[in-house]
Amino acid sequence: MKLAEWIWIHSQDNADEYAEFFDDVLYSGGQAAIEISCDSNYALYINEKLAGFGQYADYPHYKVYDSINITSYLCHGKNNIRIIVWYYGQDFSVYYKHKAGLIYEISCAGEILSYSRAGMLCKKSDNYVSGLKKIMTMQMGFSVRYDARDYKDKPFGKAVSVKGHSTALNPRPVKRLELMETFYGTLVNQTKNIYDLGCERVGLLHIKFKASAGTVVTVGYGEHIIDGEVRRIIDERNFSLEIIADGDFAEYINPFRRLGCRYLQIYSDVPVEVEFIGLKETLYPVNVLPFDAGNKLRQQIYDVSVRTLQLCMHEHYEDCPWREQALYTMDSRNQMLCGYYAFKEYQFARANLKLIGEGRRSDGLLNICSPSTVDLTIPSFSLYFILQMREYADYSKDLTLLNEYYNKMTGILDVFLMRMENGLIPNFYGSAAYWNFYEWADGLAGSLHGTDQKDFDLMLNALFSLILNNMGDICGKLGKTNDKQKYALISKELNNAINARFYDSEKRLYKTFTDKEHYSELGNAWAVLCGAADGGKADDICKALVSESSLLTKVTLSMAAFKYDALLKCSKSKYRAYILNDIDTKYAYMLSQGATSFWETTLGAADFDNAGSLCHGWSAIPVYYYQILNSQK
Repeated sequence: MKLAEWIWIHSQDNADEYAEFFDDVLYSGGQAAIEISCDSNYALYINEKLAGFGQYADYPHYKVYDSINITSYLCHGKNNIRIIVWYYGQDFSVYYKHKAGLIYEISCAGEILSYSRAGMLCKKSDNYVSGLKKIMTMQMGFSVRYDARDYKDKPFGKAVSVKGHSTALNPRPVKRLELMETFYGTLVNQTKNIYDLGCERVGLLHIKFKASAGTVVTVGYGEHIIDGEVRRIIDERNFSLEIIADGDFAEYINPFRRLGCRYLQIYSDVPVEVEFIGLKETLYPVNVLPFDAGNKLRQQIYDVSVRTLQLCMHEHYEDCPWREQALYTMDSRNQMLCGYYAFKEYQFARANLKLIGEGRRSDGLLNICSPSTVDLTIPSFSLYFILQMREYADYSKDLTLLNEYYNKMTGILDVFLMRMENGLIPNFYGSAAYWNFYEWADGLAGSLHGTDQKDFDLMLNALFSLILNNMGDICGKLGKTNDKQKYALISKELNNAINARFYDSEKRLYKTFTDKEHYSELGNAWAVLCGAADGGKADDICKALVSESSLLTKVTLSMAAFKYDALLKCSKSKYRAYILNDIDTKYAYMLSQGATSFWETTLGAADFDNAGSLCHGWSAIPVYYYQILNSQK
């Protein structure tokens, strides 16, 4: 952008504030485009038609702009431009807090037609209610209240320049979302005003309704109606948007908040006449590659897994579209691995990895989500970044990202190495900022509020050894022979310590803690994968992994990949049938319960204190295993 400057409606940063900016553009023909960026989210209207929406999730030091071809929205002569910007102004799992602002430039055939500038007309939005600060979830952030009444006579102000924003803007590294036709809900409960979209969907709320002027109409959304209605309020979460009626039929599309759901429910103290309600589905454009799974059940599981991936794929991969919409390393590792096979698409994965890599915590670890300034971090999740990077390079053959973030990866390893005591790494203790989480299984979830108790566990050490092996592979790709040898030696010594402290020769398994009788499938799988369990030890563990009578704490859907990988490392031919049958059984159960996307865990909606997600990206792993095991026939 050559002439544009960062602007806002005033010099303050007020959380949950909506600003509108107005411009006129003279157009006489040719291809026209707008380059636009903001903090935090925008909706672009040209001649009152929605022409663009959705600021890419980014950082103040890595600011991204959209380039949108707007030719089809322009008419010859004067065109009205209206840009609504929603400033969040509060830290969430999907947002890195910075200053409010907008910057844009409109050009045609090399000529700049207009641009953001101090003095242009603007005002605090009349229709979007600012300052409500109603939390939808602590991961996603604020909800929305839209006032459909007419406020056109309210006065305008003049935009002011704002400082502190980056002028070195980066082009959007992925494609923009596609806005599809509206999927209309079917009224399935007239008494409670519940509408069914037919299956899990993700999109922008689209509604046309009538109620008496000033009536607040609440639209709740959810993935099921197990309770007889949408489970709208769960503890501090509130899954709803609000619209204030104007007394006549009002049609509204909410461009700011994606909803992930199957059901919509309308709540109001007075009668509401609904002409239609639904979602304009927003999907990331990918080419789904054909795959023959070999039988009807596996084909259905494969197709629903691909659909689950797509529902959790927007600006970046997200854990779930209903509850969080957040980018985690562990979740996205599964999603990227499946995406390489389902879509053969590497640009999206690369952008995700860059977004993760651009996080800047003072302790050298990664933020729990990216981009975010939330202080909480999961130390083990920082290690997955290295695994993701190695796999990305394997599939894409692109080494540039490895070079760009090599120091970031070695810095993460150094955080763990500097904490090593007597050959092992203790848990992260003494601060609430560290969540020692490994798996949603008994004894492995840790405390969200941290711990003051120092401990040594198999999980962190076996995972770290496995990641050292992955880092060695990365060093090999980059020709860093000395570093490769260094990490191989550390892994070998760590494996010796793991065997000395955690191996139970009587049970022929690895215990999870040095002082507790706890054994897990995940910990023992990692012991195999990192090389600590070699020879006969690995064979014994694999026999236990496939035994129904084993005392091992079972993996959940998120971590099953490591169990399967451990089995395949021991014997591809011996355990192929077990893996396929295990997937078939677990996923057929979800389908039998009416799943149209795959769940966070097999407990479904009842898990996590009745907040279990019924669409979770990490559960798409059948895509990967069906493909690689199908090729081994």
